Amino acid sequence: MRIAVSGTHLIGKSTLIEDFIKKYPDYKYEIEPYYKLQDEKSGDWAPKANLDSFLEQLDYSIDELHTCAHEKNIIFDRCPVDFLAYILQELSREQLTIHDSEVLERLSDIKEALDTLDLIVFLPISRENPIEYAEENLPYRKAVDAWFKKLYRDEICDIFPGYNRPEVIEITGDRAARLKKLEHYIA
Repeated sequence: MRIAVSGTHLIGKSTLIEDFIKKYPDYKYEIEPYYKLQDEKSGDWAPKANLDSFLEQLDYSIDELHTCAHEKNIIFDRCPVDFLAYILQELSREQLTIHDSEVLERLSDIKEALDTLDLIVFLPISRENPIEYAEENLPYRKAVDAWFKKLYRDEICDIFPGYNRPEVIEITGDRAARLKKLEHYIA
């Protein structure tokens, strides 16, 4: 199965993946593009939360899904939807819309890349997610989560392919509950 774990920062994506890999070591773990880009650029790449850095990570994520399209058991930390959520937040902060950006040019590429996945596990901020972090910008994290919810629940950008669309499931709960729900789904 080809799985991507998606959601705002500090929601537990990497933790869920690490727990999953411990129980399913036959799965390959692809870390998120942010860290891969840092490694490829020898640590010189330290992006700010801005439109250009999210566009670069989006392009990397699209390429990565295509590169790994024929691998069977693989789990990705983030997918193109993640970067689209951050891009939409950045555009709203700049009082722009998706029509004012170069993102529209990428929507067909996003759809095509998502078509290579079987499952997207969305981790929303919710009352059932007891993960708490001390961070300086909680309102930003919540604003990005709101974009995730619009993309996944309301399909505001119509990015999911028709008949080949990946299954999208929402998982909430503590660490053990999340893993159990994911295991139940793939069983």
